[in-house]
Amino acid sequence: MSLADVDQEHVLKAIAEFDDLGREAFLGKYGFGQSRRYVVLYEGKQYDSKALLGASHGYATGRALTAAEFSGGLQTVVARLTALGFDFRDLNIMSAAGAAQGIGEIPGYPEGAVFASRAEVAASGVHRALQAGIVGTGKTGAESIVSSGGYEDDDDHGHELLYTGHGGRDSRGRQVEDQTFEAPGNAALRTSWLTGAPVRVVRGADRKSPHAPDSGYRYDGLFRVDDAAMVSGQGGHQICRFRMVKMSVGVDVTFARQDVLLPGEQHHAVAPLGNAQPERKQVVTQRTVRSTDVVEYVKKMYDHTCQICGTRLVVGDGAGYSEGAHIKALGGLHHGPDLAPNVLCLCPNCHVQFDRGAIFIAPDLTIVRHGQPAGMLTVEESHNLGREFLEYHRGVHS
Repeated sequence: MSLADVDQEHVLKAIAEFDDLGREAFLGKYGFGQSRRYVVLYEGKQYDSKALLGASHGYATGRALTAAEFSGGLQTVVARLTALGFDFRDLNIMSAAGAAQGIGEIPGYPEGAVFASRAEVAASGVHRALQAGIVGTGKTGAESIVSSGGYEDDDDHGHELLYTGHGGRDSRGRQVEDQTFEAPGNAALRTSWLTGAPVRVVRGADRKSPHAPDSGYRYDGLFRVDDAAMVSGQGGHQICRFRMVKMSVGVDVTFARQDVLLPGEQHHAVAPLGNAQPERKQVVTQRTVRSTDVVEYVKKMYDHTCQICGTRLVVGDGAGYSEGAHIKALGGLHHGPDLAPNVLCLCPNCHVQFDRGAIFIAPDLTIVRHGQPAGMLTVEESHNLGREFLEYHRGVHS
């Protein structure tokens, strides 16, 4: 008998059986009681961890394990299922944390809060998972991550964090398989990239990073996912890499209060309360310096007409408005060139969809929008379009 016989596909089959039978019948079939502490969290549902692993062994070997044949807990059940990419919750911590969940700041734990262990971090609600580095789902986005240098491709620059997604590692922590954006944590961070929602970042002790604490864990504030791409890692396997940028950098400056009184008819009973007097802050950020000349050259070449949809936005007196889209992005994960062959003239809508991968250009210059052909890319004879950049864009978002 070995828990190492169980692979991810076997656990997914057991989860499907659990869903089909229901908790009571599933536990009764395999002779397990309800989990008193650790549960697997998968697609928003909770599963009794020890029973799930025992049933999964049956799918792997033909013989399910009984409760008496192996012990539960962090070193056995949690360790094995975490290695297979599944997320856990401690029921004791979930009860204590209560409402300390969701997107954004957690009351009572300001930036700089320190914790002696992952258990303390989880109990606070700042990062609710005991072992998984990412909390969230593809549907809701990511709540939080823990960065502690566990992946060889991680690169911590303080206010910019190049973070490796999860999956594809063996028991020694070596990357042995490609990662995918279908994995729950990676899907969660990708959703946060698409929505722009903030993600809490917790740093753990990491001797390779001068920005990490010397010991334990520290909450380092809210970051946004600025970019997400599938790239080749140092080990030769494809990894999901995320560029995360701190949302507030520099010295805060509070502007003068401005009282605003809204008439009653402008209030909506079902809308969030919001804030009629929002706080304003001045922040300092870093960005890649782009050549205005290059972008303007390409936009004038097309008279501000979108190369994808053919729209020309008029903003007054016949003047057109368009945006220069770098096919291979300049900064962050990609380091593309700021040259005319790497720039498209796009309307704002197509620009956003192109940057997020909802639109890509096929080798024959067919526009593919949401997986469906949508006409041909307009290319002027004088525009020496870089096909290698279009190929790179397809690879990143495929």
